[in-house]
Amino acid sequence: MEDELTERIARALLRAAIKRSVLSYQRFHDLCGPELSYAQRYCVLEKAVESVSDPRRLDYGVLLALDSGLPGDDYFRRFYRYRHDEYLRSMGDPRIQRQSVKQKWALVRVERMRAYEDARVESALPRALDANALVHIASPLPWPRTT
Repeated sequence: MEDELTERIARALLRAAIKRSVLSYQRFHDLCGPELSYAQRYCVLEKAVESVSDPRRLDYGVLLALDSGLPGDDYFRRFYRYRHDEYLRSMGDPRIQRQSVKQKWALVRVERMRAYEDARVESALPRALDANALVHIASPLPWPRTT
């Protein structure tokens, strides 16, 4: 069941990216159902995020949104863990200063645009490959050549 849920959440994140939208935490929790504890839900979310993209490169969890529009602390913790240097450059060191909402929004805007672009390219790739394959199948083969 957990694998199926991981896949459903991963698909929901990808759909949100393709539509250039976000997935509310309320919808995420609805997908999980009442039988899973919060700890289990966030473990499944972590697996779903990792199944979509390597979080060291891009974390699709940025597409989750609280009522404020920002992702929750789980996203910022993953970003800090996987992309520590980038986090420090963008947000400062959390041991020294508190991160402002303005800093969080600046980071989230950039990362959401990266997720939207990644999903656009990834969703276009299978169609391009299929179309390319059809062209090659329909085209006459260039060999054997007769001279």
